[in-house]
Amino acid sequence: MTSASQLLHASEASLDEDLLLTDFTSNSSDFGWFVVNDSVMGGRSEGTFEQSEGGLFFSGSTNTNGGGFSSIRTKPLQLDLSEKTGIQLHVRGDGRTYTWRLTSSAQWRGNQVSYWASFKTDKNSLSVVNIPFDSFVPRYRGYQLDGPELDPGEITGMGLMIYDNQDGPFELQLASTHAYSAKAPFSLEQFQWKNRLLIVSATDSKDENFIAQHSELASSLTAFEERDLILITLTDNAVPTSANRALTSDEVSAMRDSLDISPGSFSAVLVGKDGLVKLARKSAVPMNEIYALIDTMPMRRNEELERQ
Repeated sequence: MTSASQLLHASEASLDEDLLLTDFTSNSSDFGWFVVNDSVMGGRSEGTFEQSEGGLFFSGSTNTNGGGFSSIRTKPLQLDLSEKTGIQLHVRGDGRTYTWRLTSSAQWRGNQVSYWASFKTDKNSLSVVNIPFDSFVPRYRGYQLDGPELDPGEITGMGLMIYDNQDGPFELQLASTHAYSAKAPFSLEQFQWKNRLLIVSATDSKDENFIAQHSELASSLTAFEERDLILITLTDNAVPTSANRALTSDEVSAMRDSLDISPGSFSAVLVGKDGLVKLARKSAVPMNEIYALIDTMPMRRNEELERQ
């Protein structure tokens, strides 16, 4: 039976085709991170990191007067990610633009090539960032090269860098790092005729209705599972999830639009196996009311007869 932790904190899981590289727990890989700032070229930027069970915290201050970058990098490693599509990061940022850095066995004129791909962060919001391998650009000492292309089967190092031509403090939390495989865009249609959906949407996971709805659900997990229900959680300050999949911001926006859910307020929506909305509220709904409504549905009655 699914536990409350498994059901309500699905953001900690990923699809089977995703490979967890590290989530900074005692059970995940230790990549031996170390700092490389622009002081190596006479710059004045400062950066450091702290690692804990909550993730890796990268912070400091950039100074464009002589370099303008700060970075952290892994010790040499060997990763064969040839069967994957790209790198997925779960990050809480500050609104600035960061760069994920990869190295491989590739060389240019006898020197190691690095590969850069930039991503923008949302301020104080935990988000999922997918970086396809084909978006990484080869560089040597910061200068862009025409090649060689990145070979994901020969990854020898990773790094996180800020080099956005801005002065000032920065702070980014890296919650976990995955290698992901291409998957079809998320849609509610994939659950049709198989599952009923309870979609809970809020701007903030501290929203009192959001907390109340999850508390209601946690106290009735058996009844929830018996009715083939799946929870889909949409929030702006945490990783939105569906079952064991983290959703991108575009997928969240599309889902809210399709269900006429305002991103600035709480909503609880029940979708039947036929794909139609059966209930929509702007406040938390008692689970007993949801279960009672489901039990009046012809499809649910047929399910009960088949179980007898």
